[in-house]
Amino acid sequence: MRCPKCLLCLSALLTLLGLKVYIEWTSEAGLSRDSPGPRGTLPDATSASPEPTLPANLSARLGQPGPLSPAYWNQQQWRLRALPSGDGAEAGDCHAWGAAAAAQIPDFASYPEDLRRFLLSAACRSFPRWLPEGGVGHVAGCSAEDVPYLLLAVKSEPGRFAERQAVRETWGSPAPGIRLLFLLGSPAGLGGPDLGSLVAWESHRHRDLLLWDFLDVPFNRTLKDLLLLAWLDRHCPDVAFVLQVQDDAFVHIPALLGHLRALPPSWARGLYLGEIFAQARPLRKPGGPFYVPNSFFEGHYPAYASGGGYVIAGRLAPWLLRAAARVAPFPFDDVYTGLCFRALGLVPRAHPGFHTAWPAQRALGPCLLRDLLLVQPLSPQDSIGLWKQLHDPRLRC
Repeated sequence: MRCPKCLLCLSALLTLLGLKVYIEWTSEAGLSRDSPGPRGTLPDATSASPEPTLPANLSARLGQPGPLSPAYWNQQQWRLRALPSGDGAEAGDCHAWGAAAAAQIPDFASYPEDLRRFLLSAACRSFPRWLPEGGVGHVAGCSAEDVPYLLLAVKSEPGRFAERQAVRETWGSPAPGIRLLFLLGSPAGLGGPDLGSLVAWESHRHRDLLLWDFLDVPFNRTLKDLLLLAWLDRHCPDVAFVLQVQDDAFVHIPALLGHLRALPPSWARGLYLGEIFAQARPLRKPGGPFYVPNSFFEGHYPAYASGGGYVIAGRLAPWLLRAAARVAPFPFDDVYTGLCFRALGLVPRAHPGFHTAWPAQRALGPCLLRDLLLVQPLSPQDSIGLWKQLHDPRLRC
């Protein structure tokens, strides 16, 4: 009788061992950048301190304890003490950093043109405001009597007039404790029409455009984040929360405000909230929008919130600026934000109400929206239609 029992125990043990190996293998397999990561609070989120710290050596915190990869970003991060702070030689020439990248990356000439352009100027982060002639359309800072609870910082592009107007007429419309700003680069463009006069009229009409004189292309979205943080630090330091979001999103403001106001104070102080990609890896297929060459970066991405829309605590703006000065440039704005938060020892918090890859074939009605905080992408027409349904007095869910 004992032998059959032994065989049964041995069989169960082997089954458990096989299951353990399978789980570990699948957890290490990771997800590609454009695949949704696991939702829900990350395992270490509840135990992490809400107070940021910035150690002298960031390599271990950024997942590079050794042995060091030969990839350019990894090497740069290992050596980096601080990025150049200006355009002149006396302050550290930011263009020299890009020239060194072109000289030291062996296959730099094979990189896509937009990635090469990014790297050549990636350390240049000081840009003047773009103002229409006469200075009309100036954006005022936050007054001491009217500090917003939630700042809506919407990343847009000069030519996306319809998207901006749809935001103004729907979820970005005036409300107590809310302020709306759009983040744009230069309307001059690259090989396209000069939209300066149209953007100037819009800026004068609405006074909600923060414009800077840099080329507005996808790889420069990180500049919008960094310049916004500098603006917040100087002009709106007491804002409670900042929603950084794309202009094709729809935000359920009442639900988002309800969630933020219910947060424990310890969570709110270090908040980084959105749809979290916790196991993302670089995509290595040339020609894709998120292609990363092996010679540039090796390793996993940090846990990060999708750039379609996420919320941060306003008090973190100066801390994130300090971290960004010591984190090597990376071409994707959301991954770079994740790196800066990781450098500060802060972890993102996932919320199932953030959906930044909403299927085009899936209808979004007002009753379905009740349980969501943010959906992206939606067309301007769909956003306006959804807003009207949401405010129909006859609505019954």
